[in-house]
Amino acid sequence: MPSSSPAETYLLDYHRRHAGATTRAFASLPARRGADTLPSSYACLVTEVPDDGRPRTVLDLGCGDGALLALLAQQRTPGLTLLGLDLSEHELASARARLGRAATLHQGRAQALPFADASIDRVLSHLALMLMDDVETVLAEVRRVLRPGGRVSVVVPGTRPPTEAVATFVQAVRASHAVPSLPLGDARVRSGEGLRGLFGAGFRLQSDVELEVIGDGPPERVWESLATTYDVDRMSEESRAALRTAFLTAVAPLLRSDGVLPYRWGLRQLTATREP
Repeated sequence: MPSSSPAETYLLDYHRRHAGATTRAFASLPARRGADTLPSSYACLVTEVPDDGRPRTVLDLGCGDGALLALLAQQRTPGLTLLGLDLSEHELASARARLGRAATLHQGRAQALPFADASIDRVLSHLALMLMDDVETVLAEVRRVLRPGGRVSVVVPGTRPPTEAVATFVQAVRASHAVPSLPLGDARVRSGEGLRGLFGAGFRLQSDVELEVIGDGPPERVWESLATTYDVDRMSEESRAALRTAFLTAVAPLLRSDGVLPYRWGLRQLTATREP
């Protein structure tokens, strides 16, 4: 395996220390997609695998601790073959414990997928593509392994204006001047125009929709969720403590009468078909 970039080195260390963090942050939060509310942003990807009896091979790219694969396995769809790939062996250890024999897991880089040409029907990815180096090579590999007419569907950060709690957190992080600079992934994945442009070669866009993840709760619980973000993780203990105090003070006027802080994340789901 090629030597890791500074970003990959950091991400490997983060997921060694916090395996399953993405699942803990998102698996229990409902997600609105248009007029529908699904159990989670993971469930938005599950809808891309029809239960129609046709045999299919599905790859979860950046599978983490296996939360999405577990949802797919629970459907018990006949003829469904599940594969997962992740850079972090620590995440994969958690995935193996969760999934048993329900999926075949691989440790490796998305820039060099260990799968044959035209061997996969669906490639799914939950909050991973935006962290990957050399995303154009990643998408070229996705296209290579997909069968003609196969689909890829990714959940990535959205572009809708943040709700007040998230905006307050972002402002507090910026005001702290305490986050060491470390670009993660390709900024184009974080914009609608940039993401669609990346999928412009060799794919046909099927849908590009905004998701709203609903995380309303007590302010301390909201802080605990936000404290798992990469920016906060790279702060010193002293800076994190100061940020927590600043955030909880700033959101106090936003609390509802029941003490709940409205807290929403904006994500987006893009789905595309591999062109022949």
